[in-house]
Amino acid sequence: MRNIASSSLSCSSSSTPKWTYDVFLSFRGEDVRKNFVDFLYSSLQQKGIYTFKDDEKLERGRSISSALLQAIKESRIAVIIFSENYAASSWCLDELAEIIYGNQALGQTILPVFYYVDPSVVRKQKGSFGQAFVKHEDEIEDKERIRRWRAALAEAASISGWDVPSTADGHESKCIQQIVEDVMGKLKNFVEDDEENHVGIHSRVQKINAFLNLVADEVRSVGIWGMSGIGKTTLARAVFDRISTHFEGAIFLHEVREHSKRYGLENLQEKILSEILRIKELRINNVFEGSNMIKKRLCYKKVLIVLDDIDHLDQLEALAGKHDWFGKGSRIIITTKDKHLLVKHDIDRMYKVEVLDKYEAVQLFSWNAFKKNCPAKDYEELSLQIVHYAGGLPLALKILGSFLYGRDMTEWRSEVERLKKIPEDDIMKKLTVSFDGLKRIEKEIFLDIACFFKGKKKENIARVLDSFNFYPHIGIKVLIEKSLITVSKGRILMHPLIQEMGWQIVREKAPEEPGKHSRLWVDEDNCDVLARDRVTENVEGLWLHLSTPKYVAIKNEAFEKMIKLRLLKIHNAYVSRGPNHLPNEIRWLNWHGYPSKSLPDSFQAEKLVGIKLQNSRMIELWKGIKFLNKLKFINLSHSQKLIRTPDFAGIPSLERLVLENCSSLIEIHSSAGYLKSLKLLNLRNCTSLRRLPKQILLESLELGRLPEELGYIESLEEIYGDETAISQPPSSIILLKNLRTLSFRGCQAMALSWRARLSSLVLHARGQDSRGFVFPSVSGLNSLAILDLSDCSMLDEGLPCDLGSLSSLQELNLGRNNFSSISASSIRNLSRLRILELIGCKRLQILPELPRSIEQVYADDCTILQGETNLLTKSQKLNTVSFTNCSQMLQGLQTSKMVYATWKNMLKELPVLHTEFSICSPGQNIPAWFTYQDTGHSISVQLPPNWYCNEFMGMAICIVFGLKTPVMVVRSVNRENTAVIPVQYRYKGRDKLSPPAVISVGAIAIETNVDSEHTCLAYLPCRKLSQIPQNWRSNDWTCIELSSYTPRFMEFKAWGVRLVYQKDVGEIDNVHRDFQLIE
Repeated sequence: MRNIASSSLSCSSSSTPKWTYDVFLSFRGEDVRKNFVDFLYSSLQQKGIYTFKDDEKLERGRSISSALLQAIKESRIAVIIFSENYAASSWCLDELAEIIYGNQALGQTILPVFYYVDPSVVRKQKGSFGQAFVKHEDEIEDKERIRRWRAALAEAASISGWDVPSTADGHESKCIQQIVEDVMGKLKNFVEDDEENHVGIHSRVQKINAFLNLVADEVRSVGIWGMSGIGKTTLARAVFDRISTHFEGAIFLHEVREHSKRYGLENLQEKILSEILRIKELRINNVFEGSNMIKKRLCYKKVLIVLDDIDHLDQLEALAGKHDWFGKGSRIIITTKDKHLLVKHDIDRMYKVEVLDKYEAVQLFSWNAFKKNCPAKDYEELSLQIVHYAGGLPLALKILGSFLYGRDMTEWRSEVERLKKIPEDDIMKKLTVSFDGLKRIEKEIFLDIACFFKGKKKENIARVLDSFNFYPHIGIKVLIEKSLITVSKGRILMHPLIQEMGWQIVREKAPEEPGKHSRLWVDEDNCDVLARDRVTENVEGLWLHLSTPKYVAIKNEAFEKMIKLRLLKIHNAYVSRGPNHLPNEIRWLNWHGYPSKSLPDSFQAEKLVGIKLQNSRMIELWKGIKFLNKLKFINLSHSQKLIRTPDFAGIPSLERLVLENCSSLIEIHSSAGYLKSLKLLNLRNCTSLRRLPKQILLESLELGRLPEELGYIESLEEIYGDETAISQPPSSIILLKNLRTLSFRGCQAMALSWRARLSSLVLHARGQDSRGFVFPSVSGLNSLAILDLSDCSMLDEGLPCDLGSLSSLQELNLGRNNFSSISASSIRNLSRLRILELIGCKRLQILPELPRSIEQVYADDCTILQGETNLLTKSQKLNTVSFTNCSQMLQGLQTSKMVYATWKNMLKELPVLHTEFSICSPGQNIPAWFTYQDTGHSISVQLPPNWYCNEFMGMAICIVFGLKTPVMVVRSVNRENTAVIPVQYRYKGRDKLSPPAVISVGAIAIETNVDSEHTCLAYLPCRKLSQIPQNWRSNDWTCIELSSYTPRFMEFKAWGVRLVYQKDVGEIDNVHRDFQLIE
């Protein structure tokens, strides 16, 4: 991590001048104050150009000379109006000398305007200028001062400027307009230069500007939203400063939320009209009057209005109600923490501000802590700890950096340790604003997520929250819109400081007494209060999830006191005995390794919705009947001592029953036949299970069969019969119209294991083993999306005869079976099939014809499978193909032809798909089509000048590799395990090196050692290669290095790389001879 600060950044100190004014006007008052300068000043102000004019900005009682001197130093541009009597004023000449000095020392810009004075007269001090200097020579003894004046005039007059008589045929108003436009252009460049030192701003400003599209005539609105402290205001201000001069009027209204509370919306309406219309005295009596006035007075003006920190729809309706309030080309920018406000107000475009990446965060923190863009020597590690704590939040980085500025190492270490226990008040105060705006139930959801559920799957969290009657679907949506949580890959995430804010809210009433908190989530606190019986009735949720198993003492009285407890989660806690009492208010009970043989007899939790007692010591869940009408979920998986299920008569709402790996389970209670709402039944690895309910079966269950009446449970959506003794599903299974997932993975292997314990004579007499698993028909399963029949020892006749009728099927796994062929029509007619897995089908010789919808094909370890040239060229969506350890493909050139045809087809689809793709197959050669080639575990590619352009599409990579150890992959319907080929890459420039990043270039699935070499061809679009800090330009990089990321498991032997441009796609037809993979 040290390299982030030391290697990736080149340090520089802050030396940027502080600019207070955009323009300083230097002029001779008696010549031009009431005409030319007055009009010029007004025009500049109307364009939002902050201009200094001595009679407007100097405060009474201050020394004019010192105030002028400061104003000159703090102005970006000096506009000097040379008029007839300019040189007669020693005051003007002193100003001029100071301006010239500022130009040389501070880089200020000078713009001379010659108001009916020839530039040569000024430069050579002739005419009225010469006469003025004759007088100065007589009256002033300081000859050095006069010399500086002459030099300043000569230099200023040599700068290209504006000659009023010869500009626009002498029309002063047009000349002034051109001068203002010139100033606007120069200021725009200055803003861009500033943004290079404004960490993370530049790229974000570009995106907002693209949304604004200033060339369009229509009125447009853009909303900038994100969590507190993320930099919304900073970003909006940067955009405003850059574009405000393009409008007839512009205003930035800071902190609308706070201002409207204090002074009312009428005051803000007055500010808008006063600033844009230049009206000094304006009084609005009510919001309705103000809205009408804005609409009437601004409907023909091109304006820019920024409304910062909006938190209520009334504010938007009062200040920027509709587009027709403003003239053509107007732009409205809104910042808010609440995305839904933008949706309700029909904002045209919305931009979510993300946290800074770790490299930007280091820079921003360093600017505040060290006044340079990287940490000082010996402070790198401490800086990175604080940056990690801040989580890329600009507010936190600035506050913490400023606080630590100038402090010694001991103070730094103390602050780092303090932050681990006590959050920074200034940060928390800012973040709490979002929480305060929530409704009561939304606050409860937020605190539950902060304390218990961060990082968990949204679907599971919603299930638990729903049991609390928290209405999670709308509540979670509100928290997302208010930037308090995010959802990524199906999981709910929360910024660390937002989470810490939630913790602080829970603790604030009794910070030193955890037992009085509403929620307990810290392991140390939980163990203490349970062992010492320090809990109170305030506790609503207790979450004890130990990272490693540990003995925990729990007093029985502890649970008796927690009368409001609705959530209990205990994991990895060894408890000597179970509780005698559990609160009846509990809604969700999750106790991993529950120590008792059953739940307490007194337990009658009528509000209970979920029970999850995995790895428990239970023999039975409870005795007799318990009436729990709301109970929907029971998970007793891996409870090795469980013999029987409970009586289900009192739990009619049960939807999910998971009994996976309950190896002692003999029977399921007959009352299960009445579970009309059951959607999931998981009996995976229940190796002792002999009987299902008679109400379903009607007679005793035969060994290795499911009941015929299973099909009448129409609500079933998922069935997992993996690793059971089932050898044939019932014909009634086709009645399950709502079934979406069906898995019998490894069933026949389990059946063989079961029968092995019986008499071999009986086995041979039945003659069942030779057939393997048999699935006769699937014609009625119209909702089935996932089917897993892998590892079932199926022969040709075992495949469903009507497999092609599964109109909704998306994933099909037939791997590790014994069939030799698959009916072409069976697979071709699966019009929605995306993924086909045939891994380990060692008797399969030819792949079936595939549907056009196919995206991924895995046929690894199909040792006699033969290649066919156009087999994989009909799909427009194909992106992953894997044929590892298909040894028959090493024979002849057919494999190279098939790979070339498939590769060509994939490349041709690039303009449509814009996605990555890969092909893994036997081979030991790098095709000549790849322009950069090398041997060994890595390759260094020298990038050509301007390699990153509009024509650039991505990068093609070819790797010859061998496996040192088997890649143990178990593929199943949940598709959680994927074996990929990881490649590490990084960019190099002249003076900088990007951090390393890892990307997957292919996918394989092989469970045996592979002696032969394989080739992986992959294409990566440019968006996948963008692991570059946003403030670094792509063409600054001159080299990209690629290397193996898992050298212990996979040996990379040769490389090929090609930068892919649009022209390459059109020329791919001409490179067949360059695509030889096998010698």
